Amino acid sequence: MDKMKFSVVVAVAPDRTPEVIESLKRQEYSAENYEVIVKRGNNTSDNRNSGVKESRGEIIAFVDDDAILEKDWLRKADDFFLRHPEVDIVGGPQLTPADDTLFGHASGDALASILGGASIRNRYRKGELNLNSDERELTSANVFCRKNVFDIAMFDRRFWPGEDPVFFNELVAKGLKLAYCPELYIYHRRRGAMSGLAVQVFRYGYVRPQIRNTGKTETTNFLFLVPSVFLVYLICLPILIRLNKVFSMPLLAYVILVIAVSLILSAKAGRYRQFLLLPAVFFTIHVSYGTGFLCGFVNSRFNYQG
Repeated sequence: MDKMKFSVVVAVAPDRTPEVIESLKRQEYSAENYEVIVKRGNNTSDNRNSGVKESRGEIIAFVDDDAILEKDWLRKADDFFLRHPEVDIVGGPQLTPADDTLFGHASGDALASILGGASIRNRYRKGELNLNSDERELTSANVFCRKNVFDIAMFDRRFWPGEDPVFFNELVAKGLKLAYCPELYIYHRRRGAMSGLAVQVFRYGYVRPQIRNTGKTETTNFLFLVPSVFLVYLICLPILIRLNKVFSMPLLAYVILVIAVSLILSAKAGRYRQFLLLPAVFFTIHVSYGTGFLCGFVNSRFNYQG
């Protein structure tokens, strides 16, 4: 098979249409130097691994099926690897498109803030260039890997949506170099309703304890635990207030913080109507993640097999 620069692997569920294909067709990059491989199936890791095995490119790119790409996406990735030959993997953020809904912008702004996204917020905004990155900044929704990376590790089909953190952690543990480049951005629409956001964030929380149990390089820090601590506090609050009303103070502080941050984000974005949505969005993110983390922790104690 003839070698080429990029193989773009798009994993697609059986019932979905890969909208990203239109963006890939418009790339200002030699058509002879990249191929697009669409793999359908119910297991995302299997789809990606199958695409890697079929690929002819020196660099394998992964992108979500509903992403929107700039015309210079591949060219910028090519330039990055030329400037940084020491880097094995590089990824960039998923930005909210300008024409997304008001709720989409609200959830995107929340996830890109330290209050909503904490140590993973650079996945949703243009952060600083980081040549020693890890899974907190990278996702398989927008990442480029040198082909020889897959001689070391493949995506683990047991994890979803945590297959990419496990993959990145294993590579860090083996000494490979991961980078985050804010200019390698794509656009990705947010969930259309609060229920969709809640399910998404619940899944992120649910898989985190399982990622920890893999024994790979550990990136879970106290910030990942805070939503669970907050959730336990809320559950216990009715009893605590009966003991002493001072226990209501943390909740009051939380409400003030959320309102203040929501106002700042709305003003900064110039979308003042989203101020009415942001407090509920923050609360949904925190409670959903905390619930998911606790459920995942209990499940991992009984069901995980390394």
